[in-house]
Amino acid sequence: MSTIPCRVLSIGALAFLTLTGGAAAQTRSSAVLNALEVRTLVASADPGDNARLSAHFFALAERYTAEAREHSAMARAFIESPSVRIRARSSSDHCKRLANLATQSAATVRELAAHHDRLAAGIPSTAPDNSARFEAGEGARVAWEHEKAIHDLAANARTAADHRAIEEYFDSIEKQYSRAVNEHVAMAQAYRAVPNRRGGDPAAHCDRLVTLSRDAAKEAHAAAAEHKELAGLAR
Repeated sequence: MSTIPCRVLSIGALAFLTLTGGAAAQTRSSAVLNALEVRTLVASADPGDNARLSAHFFALAERYTAEAREHSAMARAFIESPSVRIRARSSSDHCKRLANLATQSAATVRELAAHHDRLAAGIPSTAPDNSARFEAGEGARVAWEHEKAIHDLAANARTAADHRAIEEYFDSIEKQYSRAVNEHVAMAQAYRAVPNRRGGDPAAHCDRLVTLSRDAAKEAHAAAAEHKELAGLAR
């Protein structure tokens, strides 16, 4: 998820969200599978595998619901906080849109969880509309997370699954730097909108970070593509 303009939210509001959401987030994530597991289990007709998918999607629905609440709280904070003067209205609208998207995702994966619950019980069922992206792994953990140190995986990669895990690692790095590009662009625009009375040009620093982040995203994309190819060649 991207919270580009939301970076200027007051420290107090962010601290509140962190304190109230941390414990619940840990509980929600415990049942969330990684992307490779999701794709593997979706291809299976085993009732136990469908039961695992049902638990995964229910946990994912809770996470999206929590994200929707957090974005809604951030939207209100932008409007109510006297410390926010830069693009308060547009930032609030941005967070509202994120809240709506998270709510829609929660509804879809909750239906998907019920779908796999029916399949686990041997009841015929059809996947809900717009759910294919979640069955492909959207919202799931990346394959290497919490499992095996990525440097060990890189040193010993032999199988297609190994290379797919590394591919997903670099995909996540590319997304991270792509988000950083958007954030630094927004920050540069915000700096230029308000005169800097202390001298210097902080927007220029953001511009340099934009360039560096774009370069890093390109490198990560190339590395992911290389391991995607290696996964296709491996047995």
